[in-house]
Amino acid sequence: MVRIWVIDIALAVALAMPAKAQQRSVPQILERSHALCDQDYKPACIKLGFVIGRLQPGLARKLRRDHPEWWWWERW
Repeated sequence: MVRIWVIDIALAVALAMPAKAQQRSVPQILERSHALCDQDYKPACIKLGFVIGRLQPGLARKLRRDHPEWWWWERW
C-alpha cells in the first residue's frame, strides 16, 4: 500500500510540474518566420507582421538596419 502511495505522489508531482519551453529571442523568431514566409506559409507571414508591429522602437531600428529584407514593404 505504501508503494502505491509513493508512486501516486511521484506521478502527481511529475504531472503537476509545467514544462518550460526554451525562450527565443526576437531576432530568432523573426528569422524563422521570415524563412517560412518566403516558402509561402501564410501563418508565418501573419506572425511576422504581428511581431514586427509590437517591437519597441529602439529594437525595431536596430533590426531594420541589420535585416532590411524583413521590412520589404517599406521599399514600395
